[in-house]
Amino acid sequence: MAAINHEEADHVPLTFRDTQLPETYGKTCNDQFEAVDIFLKLGIDPMLYIHPDNVWRLDPEVNVKISKERSAREEYPILTKEYHTPEGVLRQVVRQTPDWPDGDDVPLWSDFMVPKSRSVKYLIENMDDVKCFSRLFSEPTERDFEDFKEKAERYKRFAEDRGVLINSSMTISIGDIVAWSCGIDNAILFSFRRPELLHKLLDVTLEWNLKYVQQILESGVVDAVTCRGYYENMNLWSPRLYKTFFAPRLQKLSELVHRGGAKFCYHNTTGIMPALEVFRDIGVDILYGPDPVESTIEVDLQETKDRVGEDICLWGGMNAPVTLGIGTPEEIVKGAREAVRILAPGGGFILSALESIILGHDPKICGFIPWENVENMVEAWRKVCNYPIR
Repeated sequence: MAAINHEEADHVPLTFRDTQLPETYGKTCNDQFEAVDIFLKLGIDPMLYIHPDNVWRLDPEVNVKISKERSAREEYPILTKEYHTPEGVLRQVVRQTPDWPDGDDVPLWSDFMVPKSRSVKYLIENMDDVKCFSRLFSEPTERDFEDFKEKAERYKRFAEDRGVLINSSMTISIGDIVAWSCGIDNAILFSFRRPELLHKLLDVTLEWNLKYVQQILESGVVDAVTCRGYYENMNLWSPRLYKTFFAPRLQKLSELVHRGGAKFCYHNTTGIMPALEVFRDIGVDILYGPDPVESTIEVDLQETKDRVGEDICLWGGMNAPVTLGIGTPEEIVKGAREAVRILAPGGGFILSALESIILGHDPKICGFIPWENVENMVEAWRKVCNYPIR
């Protein structure tokens, strides 16, 4: 919290998001509480992640039907999922390609359904679909609030005992839900040809997000609320469109989070340079995103620090799949040193390797990161910060 508040801390924090623990430590962790204890033994700074169990839960009045058929016009089987709502029927139709990960089911949202090559019909294509979408989910009930408060108290006791921060999981999202529901091509076309449709869909999505954020905040235990924005980046949207469709709604989320006494964390890891000042004006406290390798619009760490480093805590600084995944020990050390050298002065920096870290040793599986590479990063961090293991 000292780093987030741009205060002097005893060391630059190092944490990893959603890291799977290796068999090095003898067993698979049953829950994140065990994982936190293991990371604390390594001397780094893990977070607890929490979310209500009812987020994006279908309303009891919604009936779901799934069907599968083959067509001479299609190479792959066709899966159809219908949501029968009080406002009408929402229909989602996809091609069951060989890499389809969900069997004969069609998840409500998935990156697999964003490309046109897989989606025959997107969930939302017109204003009637938006009306149905507005009735798709269940309102938080008193029982939901009570259950979440009970869960939150357990997290609070553990966090206070271990001295770790509580962050909300990435269940809050605006642009990602639009991309999953419409396809990113359609969403961008809507912004030009049917802006009233996109505005209405975003308003409905924001309304549900505000309800869930309020539920999270009323628990009184979270230090930060995270909003995921993978599909809200400047690789996809122009700054003008971003300011028109996303910034005002994200600002409403951040204002609610701040009124609840928590920090607003924005998860946007690519194409961030044209929008840095917009993030600041929205009220972003923590930007999970500065990655000097991933973005097609190059992220300049020094420029990022100079432009918004006094107002936004920058969480990141290194790349996971390239630098940490296939880099040499020397490259890993260099990456950690550069991130700390550039982003740490004056506070407001949390070191991490972006995006998630999937641990493993099979070179045939893309994205697996050897545990020894993680250890190299931890050791480099200790040396550059003159911070011994606890």
